[in-house]
Amino acid sequence: MAEFLDKHWRRLKRSVSRRFREKLLPRGYRRLGTRYGGWWVDTRQISGSPLLIDCGLGEDISFPLAFLQAFGGNVVGVEPNPRSLKYCRSRVPENMSVLPKAFWSEPGKKLEFFLPRPQQELPKGADGVSGSLDGSHEYAGDNRLEVETTSLAEILSQQARAECDVLKLDIEGAEYEVLRQLCSSGEIRKAAQVLVEFHHNVTGHTREDTQQTVAQMERSGFRLVHTEDRNYIFRRQGLGR
Repeated sequence: MAEFLDKHWRRLKRSVSRRFREKLLPRGYRRLGTRYGGWWVDTRQISGSPLLIDCGLGEDISFPLAFLQAFGGNVVGVEPNPRSLKYCRSRVPENMSVLPKAFWSEPGKKLEFFLPRPQQELPKGADGVSGSLDGSHEYAGDNRLEVETTSLAEILSQQARAECDVLKLDIEGAEYEVLRQLCSSGEIRKAAQVLVEFHHNVTGHTREDTQQTVAQMERSGFRLVHTEDRNYIFRRQGLGR
């Protein structure tokens, strides 16, 4: 009984803490998508013809669907996992395309993608679709495939756009190298909002690596607006409104 009460007390504290932090969000922020796959966006900074680049779709596309319903525009999804691609392609709406590639700092490279271990070998609650370019990911199995990469610059060029309204990265550990390169080159400023799921402690990366990446983003002109567990919400400074 004591263990049961302790578990629920910790869950209640997390819930209260989350709701308190949500109340501190600036005016205009709205959460789009399911509790599992949803993200916060600043609705005031969405343009009249918005572009969302959603990297790492998995088997929950509630966020891009809600984005299109709320704002219209276009979504480009990026996903290298064959299982996820099969799921997404049967569900994508008009104005959403899915690239069967891995998001990286440069396009046209051939990289090794580690598929997840069989479901019965994964931790309880794992969705079984979280493959990774990072072989240190705790879900990574022995099976791997070669994938081609795309990049922020390539997608923007294909869409004939100078920037995107939102860049979402749920790329299972690859975000550290991708953001390092994008911040170093200054390309990260081609995104008005950047939503990142960091993978410290489930890959070879540590929480300190995440803190260093956050500091890089801040030096590149972004403000960390909100955190939700591993999800970090950044907004480019100087957008006005």
